[in-house]
Amino acid sequence: MKFFKLNDETEIHYEVIPNVLAEHTVFIHGNLASNRWWYPAEEAWKRKAQGARPAGSMILVEFRGCGKTTPPKHQDDVSMKKMAQDFIGLVKDLNLGPVNLVGHSTGGLIAALMMEQAPQLFKKSVLLDPVGATGVQFHPSMDEAFEQMKTNKDLVAVVMGSTIHENKPETDFFRQIVVEDAFHAVNTVGSMVLKALHNLDIQEECRKIGHPTLVLHGEHDQLLPRKDSEGLAGLLPNGQFAVIPGRGHCANVENPAQFVNIVDEFLFA
Repeated sequence: MKFFKLNDETEIHYEVIPNVLAEHTVFIHGNLASNRWWYPAEEAWKRKAQGARPAGSMILVEFRGCGKTTPPKHQDDVSMKKMAQDFIGLVKDLNLGPVNLVGHSTGGLIAALMMEQAPQLFKKSVLLDPVGATGVQFHPSMDEAFEQMKTNKDLVAVVMGSTIHENKPETDFFRQIVVEDAFHAVNTVGSMVLKALHNLDIQEECRKIGHPTLVLHGEHDQLLPRKDSEGLAGLLPNGQFAVIPGRGHCANVENPAQFVNIVDEFLFA
């Protein structure tokens, strides 16, 4: 178990899985998740790497209030730019040279800001169903829903299940990882991330990002609109956009092998 301590005593939890990728790559999960959301993709990469020892590692990082990372104390602790700075500090500390980035949902937006703030640290990126450059405008009733989720794990399961296309709620992965991680996060960071995404606008920052970036959007994503992903890709000088057919908001969980092949082709081919 590894932790990187920030100046405000926050400890960022991260995991390093060596010799599974062609190059070192940092993975950032979405809201109400943890590093464990990448485990299905990790297993797919390990299968592909059998009989070989690729030089690169998967570096899984958890943002404030998720997984084992320290919960935030204030709303300002979960600003998108501050969380990008958290992970930039970790990447600098690891001292691996320029690395790639893969971010999912809110993690995709954080990854974009990391490239804008410290371009020298990064090579390429894949943004999976990312929050767009103008954030997300949630209805005020979402705050009440998050309050209810703090004591109602069945509601957490319904909400999280709705983000996964053709979800299988009976599986151990969904019950023991997806639901448990979300229940933990809703009680530590709660609706702070939603507030941080409200009225956000990083369009000018995105126009400065020169890294080759593939923005992916699941064909059946019911959580975030396709136009936001297309718009984000259009802002990036070296951005590309692609739809993942047959997938929803969480292709890394819904079909890990398909997701892994897409990432490999863009980052390492």
